[in-house]
Amino acid sequence: MPIPSPPARASGRPQPQRSGGLSPAPNRESTMSFDDTLIAPSTRPRAVAPPQEHSISHELPEWPRARNFAEALRRNAAEQGDALVYQFWQTEDDQDEQLSHSQLAAWVGRYAQALRQLPGADEGRLQLVLALPQGRQFVVAFLACLAAGIVVVPTFPPRSPLQADRLRLVLRELGQAHVLCRRASLHEELAELRTDPELGATRWICVEELDQAPAASLAGLDPDPEALAMLQYTSGSTGRPKGVMLSQRNLVENSQLIQECFGHRKGHSRSVIWLPPYHDMGLVGGVLQPVHAGFATLLMPTSVLVRSPARWLQAVSEFSQGCSGGVSSGGPNFAFQLCVDKVRDRELQDLDLSGWRVAFCGAEPIHARCMDAFAQRFAAAGFKAEALFPCYGMAETTLMVSGKPLGQALGRRHLDARALARQQWLPQDAQLPHSQTVVSCGRPHASLELRIVEPSSRLARGEREIGEVWVRGSSVTHGYWQDPERSAQSFNQWLDGQGGWLRTGDLGALDQGELFITGRSKELLIVRGANYFPQDLEHEALSACPELINCRAVAFQHGPLGEEQVALALEVPRSAIDELDMQRRINARLSEKYGITLDTLLFIPRKTVRTTSSGKLQRVALKQEFIEGRLPIYLRIDARTEAIESQAAANTLPTRLDSAAAIESWLLLRIAQALRCTPAQLHPEDSFASMALDSVAALELLADLDSSHGIQLEPDALYRHNSPALLAQEIWRRTQLHPLAC
Repeated sequence: MPIPSPPARASGRPQPQRSGGLSPAPNRESTMSFDDTLIAPSTRPRAVAPPQEHSISHELPEWPRARNFAEALRRNAAEQGDALVYQFWQTEDDQDEQLSHSQLAAWVGRYAQALRQLPGADEGRLQLVLALPQGRQFVVAFLACLAAGIVVVPTFPPRSPLQADRLRLVLRELGQAHVLCRRASLHEELAELRTDPELGATRWICVEELDQAPAASLAGLDPDPEALAMLQYTSGSTGRPKGVMLSQRNLVENSQLIQECFGHRKGHSRSVIWLPPYHDMGLVGGVLQPVHAGFATLLMPTSVLVRSPARWLQAVSEFSQGCSGGVSSGGPNFAFQLCVDKVRDRELQDLDLSGWRVAFCGAEPIHARCMDAFAQRFAAAGFKAEALFPCYGMAETTLMVSGKPLGQALGRRHLDARALARQQWLPQDAQLPHSQTVVSCGRPHASLELRIVEPSSRLARGEREIGEVWVRGSSVTHGYWQDPERSAQSFNQWLDGQGGWLRTGDLGALDQGELFITGRSKELLIVRGANYFPQDLEHEALSACPELINCRAVAFQHGPLGEEQVALALEVPRSAIDELDMQRRINARLSEKYGITLDTLLFIPRKTVRTTSSGKLQRVALKQEFIEGRLPIYLRIDARTEAIESQAAANTLPTRLDSAAAIESWLLLRIAQALRCTPAQLHPEDSFASMALDSVAALELLADLDSSHGIQLEPDALYRHNSPALLAQEIWRRTQLHPLAC
């Protein structure tokens, strides 16, 4: 049965002594006073040396598995207290912040004991939303919640309307949650939410109070392994968010699974993580793994990757030096493709990737050509192709389910693409037309059972038979928070007389025990690792075109696995319409709300979209008609076919930015290239949101300014100066203050 609410603590547990107190900030203007010093000198963690293998004088014994993370923190502090556990990459300062295991335990104890003074903490009823940026405060607060038995909800300070709407929906669903944030956020990103009358029961706490709380230890903290530990809200859509319920045991079991699959060794392995800690891969694999397994990790800001993929590889290169256990690092498929596309030859010269032992890849379809191109591109820097580590998992299984055996070559199968579209496994010569390569995601871990199931009959299928992936075991979570209907659709399913199975919604097959993901039975769209519900994209598209009366829209993805494109089929009347204007309005709306744009827009006749007897859109049927060429289409607009003129325009980019006008011209030409349009279609006074410039394109624009002209701007510069004209004026102002050779 799914956990209905945070379980109460067992009585008789030792209670920590309390001193001082926390004052939740009121919803309106905060009346609290704060010390201006973030960390008091007497309590500031001392710096620790960069990790060195010789800093541990003996081979550390492998402990029995800790029952929770409070125990793991205490053991690490006792056994290897001076060893590095986290190094936080600072984008503005030269000196990174570092924490040893003993310092981390001290900080977590301080935060945990202070948080336990909040109402409901002792009974396990407290839900704490972490609206903190990446860094020490987020990591310490997250671990403190786990240690104190407080249900933690990881999220981030909203930087866009989409993010603010998402956080508002989460807070409404939680009801009486507390929000932990930075003091500045109360008056900036969170100011509008604090005045929302529907969030009147929400309480706001400044993390600076926890930094100044009295020193305390982890003594007496021993949360129940079966207790609810975390609500992981899925990324993407603004439809009602799904809060996956994870227990303390889920987190420990999956952390052990990852340690065994990756071959992590206490005190000898290291990892480099750029993934956001609000996402399951960055949180469980990045923040929890070094505590569970006892090794050092470098945590980088996510924006660094898109702005400069070479800096990720440089971090792996530098952090692996002197590391006998090797480094693990990775991300979704798009991160590896960014490196292939963006890292320059001259940047390869100083890289040493021979210590990169596990290059994990997951969270979105894995493309064989991308993996091969990455291995070939960086072989000169010492990267070994067998380090590539495709894996499979999801938030509903805590994180990881399967992974490639260490040291083996990438597993792949070549199949007939036409048969694959009909869910048939038909081997095909790789050189023949219509051949499609699928990548192995390795073998399921021994702690989990995995079956391929025919969704309609719910009967298990044999090897090389495609069906839905079902999983059962200790990493499978407990359903969706306060959503029994959706929980019942996916969790605690029955197969061969046994319950407890999770329906993943992914399609795949087993071949010689290895899992191959071939598609999705869900209608969910995955773009750069984020999930989007088609009904939300459809709603926004129709809202952008109010003149379309009684017309339907269907969003789906098409193209080879790993190269899937976002498409929208839009019903329109026979009367004359401005299709290009509709495309601009729809993309602007989707970019503002979700940070994505359409790759393919199809204008189709009215009443083309069929519905079920209950009125649901038959999206899968329409997609199949499109693939088979049976869908009636008035006009098809592909973003990629518009790239020719924009690429030609990019070749005329100004080489010197010696005036505000030249900067504005450069920006418009570069944006035209990103949007696959002509500069004449853009206006400098239009906002970036109305231009449909998505978040990745925005960061790439900033990266180009830096690499081409030495102009460095903060990642949120496009929010604060939100049009080409405004941004050009700001850049010109800065260049006048600090002249550059631009």
